[in-house]
Amino acid sequence: MAPLAPCPPEWEDDERMSFLFSAFKQTRDVNSSDWDGKMNFWIPLILKHTQSQGHLTVTLSQLERDFMRKDSVPMGLRTVMQEMLRHGKLQKEADFVTNVSSGWLEWGMKKLIIKPIRWTIGAVLGDQIGPNEPLVVPPVTKDLAALVLQRYNSSPLRSLPLLCEEDVRSLCAEICPNPSTLNLVLLQLQGDKKICIFERLGEKLVKFVRGSCGQVAPVSESDLGIYELRKSEKLLSERLNRASEESDRLTEEARSFIRVQNKQQALRSLRKRKLIERRIAELQNKLDTVQNILERIATAETDRKVISAYQAGVSALRLALKDVSLEKAENLVDQIQEYCDLQDDLSQTLSGQSIGGDADLDSEDLERELNDILQNQDIVTGLPDVPTSPVITSPQKPVEWLRDQGETAEQTEFF
Repeated sequence: MAPLAPCPPEWEDDERMSFLFSAFKQTRDVNSSDWDGKMNFWIPLILKHTQSQGHLTVTLSQLERDFMRKDSVPMGLRTVMQEMLRHGKLQKEADFVTNVSSGWLEWGMKKLIIKPIRWTIGAVLGDQIGPNEPLVVPPVTKDLAALVLQRYNSSPLRSLPLLCEEDVRSLCAEICPNPSTLNLVLLQLQGDKKICIFERLGEKLVKFVRGSCGQVAPVSESDLGIYELRKSEKLLSERLNRASEESDRLTEEARSFIRVQNKQQALRSLRKRKLIERRIAELQNKLDTVQNILERIATAETDRKVISAYQAGVSALRLALKDVSLEKAENLVDQIQEYCDLQDDLSQTLSGQSIGGDADLDSEDLERELNDILQNQDIVTGLPDVPTSPVITSPQKPVEWLRDQGETAEQTEFF
């Protein structure tokens, strides 16, 4: 049948697929182009197929079933998987486990993760690949590990310093549906130093990296103390709820005895309820105390972060003012004032003098020129008024004008 991953274009080409389904030569030296062509086809296809299906492990028999085509099985898948093993694109579970730097919690990790993993087949067969031997796919494992870390950072559990095994399974239920997948993902996170695994009194605990921190810190006494307090808070809350339900039940029981006029049984039920109420008060006091301690711890943690921020701010301010002192600041201010005064003096000096040497001009010449301008202005202003009578356009002088001038018309010459 066709592979579950999207089919490549060559999948419908019978001639091409006949070549790709054929067995490899004994060595690459026989025909390197054919060898490389098959490898370049099958390796990306296997990785894409496992990623699309979310398979953390694959087996030879599984891939042969998935890539069956027209009742034919790829003959060279074993060679392809061996090549992927050599290049680290597949890993045996035993090698995957040993590559993890367990460090401070090697014994705890072995009990929680390594022991459930089926790696004995690979240890026995060595470099040989058994048909049903599971091989880890590192790219898919890393992708699921990133999803688990993202799920933790967005869940209410991120406020807890330590998670029990039940909380971890609940957190990863959708991403890791089976224990084997969960173990491999936790192992990947352990190898990336994103989680720290701890076992205490037979209880398996996991600590996740906080926020944007690069690596998770080892489990501290403070983490264990907070975990125990939260565990006590949960236990007290459960007991308080059960006691409250028992008190309500005894109250209803007393009412039912009163309705049937059984006074003795009603008093007995009320007496039991009184004892339950005392227990409820004691449990509530203990719960309040535990919650108060947790609140103080949270406040102290907030104060610690604020103090750390203050310290960082002081350090930054100290570096910023490293070469600055009050004396230097006063000297700089004095220098600035001095240069400002010098600039003002230069501006006043420059504005008091004209460009081009106006001091060389003769003031008497200027006075004479001014008088000439004033006289010309008087001449212009002494002209007669504009005539208001009609203008004569003929060249002959008017008679009235000649009479006024003491001349006759005969004496007038025409122009």
